[in-house]
Amino acid sequence: MRRILFLFSLLLMLAFGTTAFAQSANLNITSPQATITVSGVVDVVGTVNPPNLQAYFLEVAEFALDPASASWTPVTLPGRAPVVGGVIAQWDTTIIPNGVYSLRLTASLTTGGTEQTIVGPIRVSNTAGAETPTEPETSGPEVVPSPEIVNLLPLNVGGHMDQMDLTAAELIGGAGMTWMKFQIRYINGDASLLDVARDRINFAHENGFKILLSIPGDLYELRAIGLETYAPLYAGFVAQVADLGADAIQVWNEQNIDREWPAEMINGQSYVYLLRQAYETIKSVNEEVMVVTGAPAPTGFFGGCGQGGCDDNVYYDQMASSGAANYADCIGVHYNEGILPPTAQGGDPRGEYPTRYLPLMIQRAAYPFSVRGTPMPLCFSEIGYLSGEGFPALPAPFAWAAGTSVQEQAEWLRDAVVVASTQDDAEIDLFIIFNVDFDRFVDDDPQGGFAIIRPDGSCPACDTIATLKSTP
Repeated sequence: MRRILFLFSLLLMLAFGTTAFAQSANLNITSPQATITVSGVVDVVGTVNPPNLQAYFLEVAEFALDPASASWTPVTLPGRAPVVGGVIAQWDTTIIPNGVYSLRLTASLTTGGTEQTIVGPIRVSNTAGAETPTEPETSGPEVVPSPEIVNLLPLNVGGHMDQMDLTAAELIGGAGMTWMKFQIRYINGDASLLDVARDRINFAHENGFKILLSIPGDLYELRAIGLETYAPLYAGFVAQVADLGADAIQVWNEQNIDREWPAEMINGQSYVYLLRQAYETIKSVNEEVMVVTGAPAPTGFFGGCGQGGCDDNVYYDQMASSGAANYADCIGVHYNEGILPPTAQGGDPRGEYPTRYLPLMIQRAAYPFSVRGTPMPLCFSEIGYLSGEGFPALPAPFAWAAGTSVQEQAEWLRDAVVVASTQDDAEIDLFIIFNVDFDRFVDDDPQGGFAIIRPDGSCPACDTIATLKSTP
């Protein structure tokens, strides 16, 4: 907890500009009051209820007549629920030296502005023998350590899970897969998401798998409060997830399209601004966590960058030119529109475009980094083939996959593992199959058709991939 709060001191001080400090009916601290002496854990009482409240947190600084000259350090993680005449947060005064301080309450607004109020001087006086309070244990089970794994496949292969399903875990484990992926969307102030993350980390580890957690944020929250305010909040959350024992964290998902990132902010430079803060907080908590960039959606729809997004090759280039290689261990890649064997590099009846061929997709993602002298490993956080077999007819936007059988899906996924493991253009560190057990099959999202566990409960792809296992 303390190291995460220290990270906020580096990040949040940059997120807010100069504001008014007066107490108001909607933002005030009524206790502790100026000139009193405090010790131990102090209930900070008051009101945080301004219109358009987004989040709030408390900071302290050595007392100064000019608050703008002070060096402020957060002493709580951000909260979101309004408080009226109650306990705003608990301030553990034992984590700072004895002295005279000011206490500042900052509220960020969905309009992009902030409001602040300051109380001081307040004297902190803890005796040398004072008991340091222990932090309450987070609800839920203890964190299960990451297992030692023996990989028998040509590279690290895993599956994107929808449910914590033991049968699915047994099937992909039998195929030789050693990783699971789950996706959790970060919503600012939703503390229950840490329980969700912990449950999935524990499930994977208990069943002998490493885990990749893909953590996109909420584009509407990002738009409402702006990147400079949002980035440290997101970074603080992924740091807490890292502290729970995740083996790898993916920072966002398909951030090159306006379904996942505000259209007016879509560019690699903006993304790397957030990536840098996420990377630095994760590594300061747990250096062993692998940080994977968000994987741009493979597309040539925009002809570069246009209204609603950027083509993935352009976006990769923007990421590379903005220094993404300095703030990641692996570059995220998606490939999910193939209708030919993964060795193919031409002949697609829809026309020739690189995102339709696995070898060309690998080159497309790797090139912007290698050409700059910063070659990076690639992590496929989605690799899948769509088959409508066993379902009603594929929705019209996905009719391109109507000819793909379940047997072809199984064989192509097996062969894709081989292709990825023998690439000269890039090192592939992780290969996550999309998906294992999704059953959603609607007009705009036939995810069940990508699932390797088919509606009858069989997993042909598990059988074909298992043939690649070496002898232990």
